[in-house]
Amino acid sequence: MAKSGWHRAAATVGLVSAIVWAAAQAGCGADAQQAPTDSDGGDSGNSAPDGMPGDETVFVGADGGGPVTSISIIPASPIVDVTIDNGVITTAPLTLTAVSNQNAPVAANFAIDRGELGKLVASTGIFTASGNVSGTGSVTATFGNLTATTPLSVRIKITQSGKPAPDGGAPDAGGGTGGNNGVGGNDYGGPVSPQTVAILSGAAVAPANAAELGWLYPYDRTVWPRGILAPLLQWQTTHAPATKYVRIHLEQKLFSFDGYYAAPNFINHPVDQAAWRKALLGNTGDPLKAALYLSDGSTVWGPIEETWTVSPGILKGTVYYNSYNSSLVSGSKGAVLAIQPGAYAPSIALPGTEASCHVCHEVSSDGSTLITQDETYSNGASYDLTQKGAVLSTYSGAAPDNTSNNRKFLWGGLYPDGSFGLSNSRHAREHTSIDSNLFARSNGSAIASTGFTSAVKAAVTPAFSPDGRHVTFNFWEGPGAAGVTAGGGHSLAIMDFDCGQADGGKACGSPPFAFSNLRELYRDNAHFPGWPAFYPDGSGVVFHNTVQVSNVAGDAELSTWGGAQAELWSTDTGLAPAPVRMNLANGRDSNGVPYLPSNGSHPADTVVNYEPTVNPVASGGYFWVVFTSRRMYGNVAAGDGYDNGNGKYPIPKKLWVAAVDANGKPAIDASHPAFYLPGQELNAGNMRGFWVIDPCKPSGNACETGEECCGGFCRQDPDGGGLQCTDKPPMGCAQELEKCATDADCCGASQGVRCINGYCSKPGPN
Repeated sequence: MAKSGWHRAAATVGLVSAIVWAAAQAGCGADAQQAPTDSDGGDSGNSAPDGMPGDETVFVGADGGGPVTSISIIPASPIVDVTIDNGVITTAPLTLTAVSNQNAPVAANFAIDRGELGKLVASTGIFTASGNVSGTGSVTATFGNLTATTPLSVRIKITQSGKPAPDGGAPDAGGGTGGNNGVGGNDYGGPVSPQTVAILSGAAVAPANAAELGWLYPYDRTVWPRGILAPLLQWQTTHAPATKYVRIHLEQKLFSFDGYYAAPNFINHPVDQAAWRKALLGNTGDPLKAALYLSDGSTVWGPIEETWTVSPGILKGTVYYNSYNSSLVSGSKGAVLAIQPGAYAPSIALPGTEASCHVCHEVSSDGSTLITQDETYSNGASYDLTQKGAVLSTYSGAAPDNTSNNRKFLWGGLYPDGSFGLSNSRHAREHTSIDSNLFARSNGSAIASTGFTSAVKAAVTPAFSPDGRHVTFNFWEGPGAAGVTAGGGHSLAIMDFDCGQADGGKACGSPPFAFSNLRELYRDNAHFPGWPAFYPDGSGVVFHNTVQVSNVAGDAELSTWGGAQAELWSTDTGLAPAPVRMNLANGRDSNGVPYLPSNGSHPADTVVNYEPTVNPVASGGYFWVVFTSRRMYGNVAAGDGYDNGNGKYPIPKKLWVAAVDANGKPAIDASHPAFYLPGQELNAGNMRGFWVIDPCKPSGNACETGEECCGGFCRQDPDGGGLQCTDKPPMGCAQELEKCATDADCCGASQGVRCINGYCSKPGPN
């Protein structure tokens, strides 16, 4: 704390203080609140440089009645209410006052630690809520070397009747390739009368069962990340077509939303995006509760209710995925598309590829390199995602070392920086026919290594860990080592990998590279494990476990079509605990009982989950898994899960996302119910999502979090602007999603914040 420039106690100082405070209260303007001067005529503001020995400060009250030894803020723990009625914000300014231990006002300076809550004038203590976010901040008053703090909360209540004003930054929100509001279904219903609002807010008749009125989507207990679009609420009811009106209610600590809509015979309805953002940004760890009511104009049915969790982290990165029958390419050709959390529609990942088929891709976890095959499958190419998809290399015929380039990188595992990959051999639907090996991205030639080719001949659907020090795969063929044998498709293995990486880095030295310590993660002769992906900290692997193979003659055991069924499983890389079925992500409760809705086309959606990958950056205490699923998407895509639709109507084959507790306990399912990834084309079949870090931004660029920045830090512009990237580590500790080398680099390390894959991550739930 800086010491005061007021050098001595004197009644005159107290008198000047009283005069200044009185002038401020009389509205004399900023000049009336200048700091008093000491007896030497110097400026004595409310702070002075440190290091002034012997500067003992004692303030005397305005009435000379005694020393001011402490201050406090009144009102204490205030709550500022904000109402937003159809977009119109109403709130009253709050005046905070600092008083001495003698209960006399003092001329303090005020500050708040959460500027997004509103504007606090330092000299007057007047706070005006922004209406952008609810929540609680800490107000500090400073008077000389005395300080006081109090919590200040902003409570927001939103009411809406009919469609809101256009949401800025959402050019596709009204419909398009990603569907209405990026999630499909109906657009907003119309406004309702005050009389109907009163009816919808009054007594309701509880439904007797879920068939009368029940949720189809989202799922209860879903974990929502910040930065994701609002979900489409979808339900079933026996009261259709009599229903005319819908009420949507959201509530959490310091926030409530009520939306009233004329929605005749609706069976789904969007949530207002602006209200959703306010709810997620203002959440402080308390449950977000959702309720739905229907009415025919006289009777109200409901509520049906769910409770959700809001992650404190912002979901970042890009998902690259295969899409078939996409409207973004000509004909019904396959394409690689890209979508970011918060986007209303996807885009072509590789500009200029719209007229031809590009499929079977893989992406390096640093987001730099994408490799894909063309429509013959035999030829492929690698692309530089940091340079707008510029071609790096093409693969056809033979490589310089005379190894065949035919399908060489197809379903292979790329090293994190994209400089080489471990090939997938023989046992996927499309594959290279030569033994698995390391091959250079630059020209397709083999890279010398030790410990691998002598033990493994067919590594199927391999994947490197985000730090590049481990690799996992289905160990299908090979002599094995150290007592570990090939499983003929029924086992998952892991090996250590050393390419001379520097500590904390991923750049390799010169070959030969070393594989070692072959061990088995999982084996079950009744299942076929594949498509594994590491968690960001390397502590575990999530994988697709086939429980019923494709019914297409000669098809591969790890295929995802032809009636093939699979579940998501996870296993600890420490080997001690047994692998576990990810019940909650698959659609079962903690007791294994299915909670997913069903119909004649979807009798068992818990076993239609495939091809998981993981965001390499943990966020909000969670790992984020994206996977392919053929499950019902509520009532928007509820037809045959194996129908390709030919691009004419919505089909269920889509990408879903599930949170996994970052501090989950081994051998216990740490997953949560999944949510539909917004922005996908509804009429396209989407699969095999790769979640990667976006190419970094140089210093000086605008940012939201440190992982966006090449320097690893995102901080306030020193000139008073917004957040911007910087490559200079700030004083103190690194915030969530900022660069780190060890846990100790992170703010809150003593409270469980961890350094995971080079970025600070908040602890997950206990």
